[in-house]
Amino acid sequence: MDDEQKIRPVGLTRQAFLRAGAAGMLAFMAGTRAGLAAGKPAKVGFILPDYDQLRWKNADQAGFESAAKKLGIHYVIQASQASETVQTSQVENMLTQGVDVLILTPVNGAAASSLVRKANRAKVPVVNYNFLAQKSDVACFVGRDAIQMAESIAQAAVKAHPSGNYMLVLGEEGTSVAQEEKKGYLNVLKPYLESGAIKIVSQQFNKGWSTDSARKQVENALTTVKNDVAAIICANDGTAYGAIQALQAQGLAGKVWVNGVDAESHAQELIKQGLMTLSNFTDFFQSGVEAARAAQKLANGETINTGVTVNNGLKDVPWIKVINFNVTKDNLAKCVEQYPWWFAKS
Repeated sequence: MDDEQKIRPVGLTRQAFLRAGAAGMLAFMAGTRAGLAAGKPAKVGFILPDYDQLRWKNADQAGFESAAKKLGIHYVIQASQASETVQTSQVENMLTQGVDVLILTPVNGAAASSLVRKANRAKVPVVNYNFLAQKSDVACFVGRDAIQMAESIAQAAVKAHPSGNYMLVLGEEGTSVAQEEKKGYLNVLKPYLESGAIKIVSQQFNKGWSTDSARKQVENALTTVKNDVAAIICANDGTAYGAIQALQAQGLAGKVWVNGVDAESHAQELIKQGLMTLSNFTDFFQSGVEAARAAQKLANGETINTGVTVNNGLKDVPWIKVINFNVTKDNLAKCVEQYPWWFAKS
């Protein structure tokens, strides 16, 4: 299926895809490089945080490479092993290689500001990808609305369980997505917490989105509350796997509401088995496509105009939003039809 012809789930909207612009000589803002000479291919560096989660190579990178090849972009892709030190070296190396545009997925959103400054000094525009780089002069941001995503997950949880003990198994504290997920969950849970209908009995960030750390968190909490839990809200599929392992050890798997995020193939199987209630899916392939298109425009000296922005603490950044939605038993078959590159047939 051509990535530009994908059918979106009914009821979901998204802003129009950015179109790759023709080569030009206009500067897109003061202090950045002028556009490439006509006919010269752009050289783009794309830095991912790691390859531990399936999405980074199989979806984000695959989407980027698909679009980059069509656009004639020359590119180099590296993953940072979840290390700020490694990522810093990679940014410096790519700038030394003379990339025209840098696409950066921060390992740590706060620390990323120094990396963006390095690129700014080299007059290389930065496409901020997936995790928000805080207080940074980036050209645009490509990613989902993580607060809205978390709200949709929490709404599903309280619809199923408007009362009882809850656990929040959060992700890597240094990333914007983990922080925004927490905010989105609490936006929905607040009135239930204030009324006393719901009680959060465990809330913890898990470094590196660790499955093992999540399992230990849930194990400890289950001991404390003597297995009395209604729902476990998790940051991603990996942390959900840990939660489910802890539940299985107590004979509670399938009896407690659990979500994942990313709808990995294993998560899809757990949903079919009734061990995971839902997993939120983001079209990360399209996210990679959008990053390539944005990089091409910036390399050509064009501006990114999206009509919507996100504030990173320094400025309002043009935001290229990517859709997300909850995957359950009810719509899993439809997802297989619409996103065959990610969802496996039964």
